[in-house]
Amino acid sequence: MIDRETLHRAYAKVTLARQLDDKVHHASRSGGVWIPWFPWHGTELVASAVGLALRPDDYLVSYYRDAATQLAKGASLQAMTAEAFWRATGSQKGKSGAIHTIDPDANVVMNSAVVGGQLPIAPGWALSSVLRGDGRVTVCTFGDGAVNEGAFHESLTLASLWKLPLVYLCYNNEYAEHTAFQMTSPVEHVADRAAAYDMPAVIVDGGDFVAIWEALTAAIERARSGQGPTLIEAMVPRARGHHHFDSMPYVPKAEVQAARAADPVPLFRAWLLEQGHASEAELAALDARAADEIQAAWDFAQNSPYPDVSELYTDVYATN
Repeated sequence: MIDRETLHRAYAKVTLARQLDDKVHHASRSGGVWIPWFPWHGTELVASAVGLALRPDDYLVSYYRDAATQLAKGASLQAMTAEAFWRATGSQKGKSGAIHTIDPDANVVMNSAVVGGQLPIAPGWALSSVLRGDGRVTVCTFGDGAVNEGAFHESLTLASLWKLPLVYLCYNNEYAEHTAFQMTSPVEHVADRAAAYDMPAVIVDGGDFVAIWEALTAAIERARSGQGPTLIEAMVPRARGHHHFDSMPYVPKAEVQAARAADPVPLFRAWLLEQGHASEAELAALDARAADEIQAAWDFAQNSPYPDVSELYTDVYATN
């Protein structure tokens, strides 16, 4: 069961992520800013569920298209935005940019710009929880393109053998950059591969918050109770390109139109209203609050200084 408060918190995370993605998307395409940013349009419901289902002390091992999940986990919006603009007030002091952001305070401990690079790291965090006996769970997110990397096989093999407290979450938008999933996979779903690792797997509709919530909470509880990892495949059809300047000529127009018609954010909003979980005034207030927070973070980032040249070698080389 999902209570009203949880659904309101979920929508707050959803609208924050959507509005931020929209703002960067339009600013980039209009030439107002240049940020290497990969749209997460359509993944917001899944991201919000991860942030709510995990405990604050649980770990998130993320990847470059997954800032929505990082924000849902509690990562600082101001620090993330400043980092995207390469400012000294950013989460990595402006040295990494948007696709490497982490936030140790929120236990967002990894963000890989290398496809699949985060997958072998996740078992290490999960193993650390076992060794310390702290009861923490690690969630590792990745895209469908990463499942053809050797790191995917290595990571799932080890996690299953050692029954690590780990949940693998694949955001399957059906395209690895510009290549359709069915052109690179001999099976229909990423979840079909879990049998090779003796690992349970679930396929969920990225537009169905209840289904997402049930799958995540069950997988997290399974991991926390010592039963080992689960693979969740969230189907999130691509409605925007691989990057902001990708018009997706490689995707059939009917497929794009269907993905946009099934946009999970307005459908989730409508569902909350229809089911009586929220009023229009309540949702409008959450929309307005998100817009204010984004503008404040945007202004903070734009008004922050760039890193000083004296910082060039700081945090690069170890010193005695």
